[in-house]
Amino acid sequence: MPKIIDADDRRELVADAVFNVISERGLAQASLRNVAQAAGLALGSVRHYFDNQAELMEFACRVNSERIHVRALDKLEVLEGQPLPGAAVEVVEACAGVLEELLPLDEARRADAVVHMEFMLAARTNTELSAAARDDYRATGAVVGRVVLQLLESPLATANLVPVDEAERLIGLLDGLSLRMVLQPDWAAPEQGRATLRRHLNALLAN
Repeated sequence: MPKIIDADDRRELVADAVFNVISERGLAQASLRNVAQAAGLALGSVRHYFDNQAELMEFACRVNSERIHVRALDKLEVLEGQPLPGAAVEVVEACAGVLEELLPLDEARRADAVVHMEFMLAARTNTELSAAARDDYRATGAVVGRVVLQLLESPLATANLVPVDEAERLIGLLDGLSLRMVLQPDWAAPEQGRATLRRHLNALLAN
């Protein structure tokens, strides 16, 4: 009896191969042939699931974005499902726990961040990736915005803060930390990223 191959699983396998190629050699080397080789598949097998290079790259970009944001959303649902603690340090820890999923704080998250940066930079000039990049930014904005709303609902929050402004500031901080931690890991260690994030969140609370 012939083996039944799940198309979605095979597409995810190919996406993982894209990520491996990008991590090791950069986005420019993620050709269909190189990706097929990394996946241990024949080139024709990859073409069976993706009509062309552009379709594969958009799919991989969206998978990368989804994996990053799902981790944060899982923790965000827990945060939103219970009352915020009363102590400032506990409020900061609860909010930081969600936002840390968007930072390259360990090997797995760093690998995702490297791939993510390659895709976002390519989307600047590659119109076939621009829609996926816009959706990625919206997803980040939604996560960060919901965390900010949770924090500002705390009675400890500083008065007169504007949620949209604080979300934009926080996105900028997260982007900057991610960039430094990926490009300069000797200077920007995970411990520094965690501490910087917490200092920023703590500054939004009245102490």
